[in-house]
Amino acid sequence: MPAVLDVTNRSGDRVTARLPQDVDLDTTPSLRAIGDRIIDEGCRHLTLDASRMACLDSTGLTALILWWQRLTSLGGTLTLSSVDAHLYDVLRRLGLDSVLTITPRTAASDPSDG
Repeated sequence: MPAVLDVTNRSGDRVTARLPQDVDLDTTPSLRAIGDRIIDEGCRHLTLDASRMACLDSTGLTALILWWQRLTSLGGTLTLSSVDAHLYDVLRRLGLDSVLTITPRTAASDPSDG
């Protein structure tokens, strides 16, 4: 099984990683293990690129919240980038935009374009 969380950049205590298409009951256990290891290895500022993500269920939301709690307790941050409009609206309705930095996907960053 390919890695479900692809690290695309690592610099000091900052890591950027790309989330898979589906962040759900099937993928979340592996995703959590990788994310937890990244934090255990010293990451304090984790940016998750959601440009490929199409599905986020409650287990995926729980993983995001647990990482946010861990990072916050360590003086760090969790950021979601390239979030599609529907997911952005869901996260906003849940109030997660008040604790996470969430950057919406722009037309230029949409992987379905060209």
